[in-house]
Amino acid sequence: MQDVQPKWLESGAVLVCEKCYKQRIPDETPDVAKRIGDFDLRDWLKKRLKEAGYGKRIRAINTGCLDICAKGLVTVSIVPQGAGGATQTFVLDPVEEREALYARVILALGGSPHERA
Repeated sequence: MQDVQPKWLESGAVLVCEKCYKQRIPDETPDVAKRIGDFDLRDWLKKRLKEAGYGKRIRAINTGCLDICAKGLVTVSIVPQGAGGATQTFVLDPVEEREALYARVILALGGSPHERA
């Protein structure tokens, strides 16, 4: 076993519950699933972070069930590293609140949402 130090350990990671939008939303709330379509919150966030220059410092990761199930919403956890801070876990509408998620991630892990890394 070999320890490694990925660049994102300095800032942190964002865990996006894959089960929420791939299984629960389509099964429990088909109207929400239809509105979301094939949108993938983790992929969108990863691309948004990369475009803003945070791609190597902040990692967006799909995860299995986080055991917080809110009908029609996706569970997300922001896990700070380095200087630290408390883990934030919340649920959100993956389309309507995606920019608010991005801003919250940057404030928690990267600095100002208007600053480029």
